[in-house]
Parts: sequence; structure tokens; C-alpha cells
Amino acid sequence: MIKKIIKKFPGATWLNDFLLERKIMRNFLVCSSLEFEQVNFYKQFIKRNELVFDVGCNVGCRTKLFLNLGAKVVGFEPQENLCNHLEGHLKRNKRFTLERTALGSKVGVSKIKISDAHVLSSMSDRWIEATKKSGRFEQYNWNQSQEVPVTTLDEHIKKHGIPKFLKIDVEGYEFDVLQGLTCPLNFVSIEFTAEDIENTIKCLDYLTSLGKCSYRYALGESLSFSDCKWTDGNEFIVHLKKLCLNNPRYWGDVYVKMKSF
Repeated sequence: MIKKIIKKFPGATWLNDFLLERKIMRNFLVCSSLEFEQVNFYKQFIKRNELVFDVGCNVGCRTKLFLNLGAKVVGFEPQENLCNHLEGHLKRNKRFTLERTALGSKVGVSKIKISDAHVLSSMSDRWIEATKKSGRFEQYNWNQSQEVPVTTLDEHIKKHGIPKFLKIDVEGYEFDVLQGLTCPLNFVSIEFTAEDIENTIKCLDYLTSLGKCSYRYALGESLSFSDCKWTDGNEFIVHLKKLCLNNPRYWGDVYVKMKSF
């Protein structure tokens, strides 16, 4: 009945498009029971209306969780097809802003190597080599590349404000992203892989230069802490190195709680 009424009015095509986009967005934001558990995990870091930077947004799996918390989210994604996907699903969401760019140590242009699996596309040749050599991703190829704009966290803090939570998942390019940051934040999460753990250690050392830090970690996609308490730098780094040495296929996220000096 509503569709029949809409057709009688000028601008009906625009209105139909608007309603369709709203429906796509609502469907995208519906959470499964597992995703509701993941939303609850992030509640310890993020409150309603607080700002989140999702660096390496990909198809928006984490952005979805952040939006369900009522957060304001700025998503950073350089891959054109993934940006189109995100815009197609979140175009009508006023709490989501998409930045079609990579982040790095300085403003410029660089190349991202495109993988058979879009979640493995990377701007780090070192990470690609390490994960192929270990056998973790030996079945994948990175035969295509795409030139992408690069900007910095500092530039986007000037533009959007200081995020309460910064999530970085960029397949080995995490240290480069952090080098574009010159101020401490409340919370940061950084993906790690055992084969490239020295890059993660560089990230933690860099954050320590910006503020007093304590750490925890979660394995894989569990979004559940594997350790029982927040631990200071040296103790945590020794533990993480030992963990990855004994388990060369481990991966997950390190969570960093920061305080200004």
C-alpha cells in the first residue's frame, strides 16, 4: 500500500532509493548472538557518542560493532571496491564517516598489494613474505597492486577530533600508521601475527614513547582477553615474544591502555 502511494508523488524514485538504502543499512547493522558478545567486549573501551577510528575498515566487521555501541566511527580504507561496499551499506548512517585513504607516517601516495582474499591485501612486502614463508598464507597471491593516497593519524585528529579508541588492522603496516601519530590516546588495538612479532614490538615501543602504557591481548577473532590483567611494557613484551616463539601460527590483537606522561 505504501509503495502504491509513493508512486503517485513526484520524487518517488528518490524516495524509493532512500528507503532501500535505509533498509540495506538496517540489515547490515543487525547483529548475530556472537556479534552481540563482541559488542559487549568493546563496551569496556567505548561509550555512546564517543569517537572511534577504524583503520583498515575492510568490509566493516568492526565498524558494525562500534556503531551498535552508539559510537561515532571514522573508517579508513584505501581499497576502492571495499570503499564502494561500505558506502553502499552505510551511506545513510550519520554516525559513520568513510575516509578513502591509507594511513602512514607522512602524507603522499603509495601502493597496496591486492590479495586473492581482500582481507590480506597489504602495503607491507615484509609481512607478505613472512606469512607466505611460514605457510600461513602460502595458497594466496598478491599479483595486483593499486596506487592509493596516504595521510596521517595526526591530520585526521585535526579533522575529526581525538578518538577514544583506535583500532589498527592493516596486515603488517601498523608501525607505519602509528608513526603518523604524535599524541597519546586512551585505547589502541593492534593486530599481531607471530611471524611478524618484531613489528608489533616496534609499535608498542613507539606508543610507550608517547605515554605510559599497559597491555593485554586477545587471540584470533575471540575478542576475549587471554591474560588476566593489564601488564606494563617489558613484562608484557617478554611474554608476547615467548608466546609467539612457542606458537608460530598465533595471531590476534594487542590492546593498549595509555596515559599521558
